[in-house]
Amino acid sequence: MPAAHSAPSADLPRSLGLFSATLLVVGGIIGSGIFFTPSEVARALPGGGWVLLVWAAGGLVALAGALTYAELGAMMPSAGGPYVYIREAFGSLPAFLYAWMTIASIATGALAAVAVGFARSLERLVPLDAVGGPLPVAAATIALLCATNYFGVRPGAVVTNVLTVAKIAVLAVLVGGGVLLWTRLGAPPAAAGAPAPRDTLLVALLAAFPPVLFTIGGWQQMNMVAGEIRDPGRTIPRALIYGILIVIACYLGANAVYLRALGRDGLAASGAVAADAAVRIVGAGGARLVGAGVMLSILGFVNVVILANSRVVFAMARDGYFLAAAGRVHPRHGSPHVAIVALGAAALVLLAFTRGDLGQLLSAVVFADWIFFGLGAASVFALRRLRPDAPRPYRAIGYPAVPAFFVLAAVVGIVSSFVAAPRTSLLGVLLLAAGVAAHAVARRAGAAPAGPPRGA
Repeated sequence: MPAAHSAPSADLPRSLGLFSATLLVVGGIIGSGIFFTPSEVARALPGGGWVLLVWAAGGLVALAGALTYAELGAMMPSAGGPYVYIREAFGSLPAFLYAWMTIASIATGALAAVAVGFARSLERLVPLDAVGGPLPVAAATIALLCATNYFGVRPGAVVTNVLTVAKIAVLAVLVGGGVLLWTRLGAPPAAAGAPAPRDTLLVALLAAFPPVLFTIGGWQQMNMVAGEIRDPGRTIPRALIYGILIVIACYLGANAVYLRALGRDGLAASGAVAADAAVRIVGAGGARLVGAGVMLSILGFVNVVILANSRVVFAMARDGYFLAAAGRVHPRHGSPHVAIVALGAAALVLLAFTRGDLGQLLSAVVFADWIFFGLGAASVFALRRLRPDAPRPYRAIGYPAVPAFFVLAAVVGIVSSFVAAPRTSLLGVLLLAAGVAAHAVARRAGAAPAGPPRGA
């Protein structure tokens, strides 16, 4: 890289251990999805057995992805995670597009949408008219958590740890209560107006798979903070595997309890499956417990998105593709403070522009998220060829079948998402095209090198 684009000499301090890294994996996955999306899965499928099978398949996909990303993270424990893998394997353009989509919509859209979800959940408990409604609360939530992470990875990790332990505890209470009262629940009540399953099993499985993939995604965000993890060659693979196993246990347990309490038809007809199941298990107080759990889960997810994705902005800036200041490390707090502020500001602009109506935008870009999810995993094949002798503290179990399985699952997710929402997905295509143009402008301006993958 030319001297004009050289990165600042300071590096992010390695201060995260196995416990925090594992909870980052869990916190990056468990948001609000497991409390709501199981109904979408049940609507498509003919019975509870198929529901559990699809969730188990989603768990296997996540485990395959984690095993693949574990090799990449242990090999290149740098800030930015997938951005770095894609850059080294496939060159500057795909890596730039990944960071471009992260800033333009994937991370910022997720931040804005999930913060609005938190504010609307809070509004059910406390009137928000005095502060202007949910939007100011959503904005304040993003700003407050950005400020927390500004003061270093340790405060951000502490918030993540506390909130993740709390959300696991809520799920554990829900699942444990269902198991203890399993035989006392009796037959699930009849559900009026329950939707019929899809016409054929193949169509049903294709419709059920994307919600599962989206609900069980997000563990790759731990790789984005790999530059701040101690002993990354050992810690990253263990954290990914432990975190995924915890989530699989939570998700399968939760769905088993949902089905026991509500049945397939009740699950398919429910708009708030966790709350409805909790009411049946422990009464009205259960719904309040689940409501609190949803809020904590959402808040924890917002924090993980800020903590992790700001490192993509940081890595992008150090490559000369973004404001140079965003590649700086705070001299006292050891955080990528400017990158955190930039990501938070972009999310706040998006929140103000959309007025909290982010559904269409998120539908448009979710398929692009899985493009880069799959492309990051595919990096393992390219890097095995480009850098056969590079140190690999961990090698993906089952290579090449396991990484190939995950990449294939990502392709299925991309195609399914596009088929389900073709018009809105085209917006994602347009954003990608704009990113290609922006990359070309950066190259002509001399803002960043355009060379081949560094391992070539």
